[in-house]
Parts: sequence; C-alpha cells; structure tokens
Amino acid sequence: MNYLDILLFILKYIPFWAVPFGLMSANFGYLYWLKDYKEMAYVWAVLTLFCLTLTALYFVIGGPDQIVQTFTHVFK
Repeated sequence: MNYLDILLFILKYIPFWAVPFGLMSANFGYLYWLKDYKEMAYVWAVLTLFCLTLTALYFVIGGPDQIVQTFTHVFK
C-alpha cells in the first residue's frame, strides 16, 4: 500500500471524518471564543471551514467514486 492509495482512501471517505471533525472543531472554537482565546478560536474556525469546504466539494464533484476519478485524472 503506497501513499497514493492512502490519500485516495481519505478522499473517498471525506464525510466520515470531515463532518465529525468539523463539528468538534466548531465546538472547540466556540469554547475558546467564550474564554477570550481569540487566536486559538480562529485556528479552530479555519479547521471548521476546511472541513466544510471539503465536504461541499465532495458532494459537488459527485461522491466517492467521482472524487477519486477526478483526483487521479488531474494529478496523474
């Protein structure tokens, strides 16, 4: 198993890791915001937006099979 297979596996199952991680990072960002740790809250907010963007792209591109085909077509 090489690194490309691992990356394709991660891309294929984006909703299964990005949605929970996005929800947890949004929660942590909100908690840090309430405690006036603004810099750390911004870090968590960026992670939340990253997960949201990946999830949106996943569905716009067309799901698990299409995202893998698009990635391999673009980068090979």
